[in-house]
Amino acid sequence: MPQTWLIVGGSRGIGLEFVTQLLAQGHTVIATARAPASAPPVNSLGNGSQLYSLTGTPNGKNLTILECDVSDDASIKRFGEQVRKLGRKGAVLERGIIDVVVLNAGVLVYPNRVSEISFKDFAHHLHTNTIGPLITAQTLLALSSPTYLPPVSVLTSPISPNFPSTPLSIHTLVFISSDSGSTTNFRSFEDGFAAYAASKAALNQGLRHLAAELQRSKGRAAPTVLALHPGEVTTDMAASVSLDWDVEGIISPGESISCMLKVIAEKGKGGIDEGGHASAAGKQEEGVATFWTWEGRRYPW
Repeated sequence: MPQTWLIVGGSRGIGLEFVTQLLAQGHTVIATARAPASAPPVNSLGNGSQLYSLTGTPNGKNLTILECDVSDDASIKRFGEQVRKLGRKGAVLERGIIDVVVLNAGVLVYPNRVSEISFKDFAHHLHTNTIGPLITAQTLLALSSPTYLPPVSVLTSPISPNFPSTPLSIHTLVFISSDSGSTTNFRSFEDGFAAYAASKAALNQGLRHLAAELQRSKGRAAPTVLALHPGEVTTDMAASVSLDWDVEGIISPGESISCMLKVIAEKGKGGIDEGGHASAAGKQEEGVATFWTWEGRRYPW
């Protein structure tokens, strides 16, 4: 059955592959780029040109592209208002449901050793990999309130009687994490990954608290929150990193996304192992977030 997906960070790498495969399967997709296709690229793949090219594919009519830079608070606020507008009558979110949100945006500037990294570069990893995704999730979840009003900073005209739109319900919230962020399975051989690992570990803790907070406030109506490790994927971000160790089990973006879609279907809201409760054999608290590999194996936090 066709679903509605929102991919935050869809202009390159695994985000772009998410959009490509979801469109091919007939789903409705909302995807973000840091900058529109017409803007000067941040780097060779920094704008949305590849993402926009998907509008010309057979199911391209099902793709809506929005702008969002998760490292910028004002951009996140503007993005939230754009999503809210999609809930108006006749718009893509008129029915008020986003089946799955995937928070994929991230950065890896290598090397990032604690012994030598600058304050600015460390903050860049934390802003993009931790704070940005969590605040973006917060912004989207706030749209579930029928009394939601956007921040004054994004209003360009007085509120009209037609201003309210359909409150949005998010069923599954997926954060793309990394095995580098596991604190119980420390990967000491990953020299030069300190700031990246710290940012992903902080993301893991933040999304676990988010899941618990949502459970306390919404109960069974709370979205299912998952963390996913996509594997060692051959993306342009990975290609720019020259490592001093052999990386085992390298997979393509296509293989990673194909497998992760199956995990989301199984562990997401309404899945046969929703939230991982069935496979936990009753040892798991209600509403907690769980961490999975692209292969569907539970990963230690």
